[in-house]
Amino acid sequence: MEELKERVYCSRCKGKTKHLIITSYKEHSDIDSDFHWHDNYHVAQCAGCDNKSFVRQYGDEDTWEYIKGEREWKDIFTVYPEEPKEETDEERWKRKFELLYFMPPKSFRHVPQNLNNLYNQTINAYNSQQNILCAAGLRTIIEGICNELNIKKGHIYDKEGSKKLNEKNKEIYTENLAGRIFGLYENGHIIFTHALLLQKIKNIGNSAVHDIVEPSIETLQQTIEIIDTILYNIYELDKHDLLNE
Repeated sequence: MEELKERVYCSRCKGKTKHLIITSYKEHSDIDSDFHWHDNYHVAQCAGCDNKSFVRQYGDEDTWEYIKGEREWKDIFTVYPEEPKEETDEERWKRKFELLYFMPPKSFRHVPQNLNNLYNQTINAYNSQQNILCAAGLRTIIEGICNELNIKKGHIYDKEGSKKLNEKNKEIYTENLAGRIFGLYENGHIIFTHALLLQKIKNIGNSAVHDIVEPSIETLQQTIEIIDTILYNIYELDKHDLLNE
């Protein structure tokens, strides 16, 4: 059997090997054409393992390269199954992200539309690996929840649950976001542990917005899970279908 002029990839040998032509179908330009080309299709057999492949052999007036200072026409060989492409670092990270970190947005039926839009945009930023924008979005969701529930102020607590005091030994009652988060707790919308977690998410968002500190993908994944839980508990849980049965 005639041998292919170039080694091509063998899917069984996992490398480029000599191939023998079993049968061919050939096309070419007319001899009087302005542009000359040929296009050959081969069923070929690996000379090492006898694995069969389909090979296209194409050449024309432009398929040439310089070899030792001389122009040499070379055919282009394309084999099927194709040789697997080596993954780039970016492709490897994309595959890892999709396997370990990708998070589709949750579907909420009762979250207000403006909050739901903000939530979806924040998740899109996360899945696009725009970590700073995602962190800013998560902080804004917290503020949006406070606005929607009309929580304007709240006391400041330590992690043991005691109200903090100012320098005048008075309880701190404030309109800033830290106070409003604890206001959600004081008004029965969230439990104390969730209030502490929202304070952490607020701080992550502040660092992203004000100091351009990019949180890790693992941190964002955890914070999104917390936001998902809080949105569900506030807006969905008391409207659960089981309560209507």
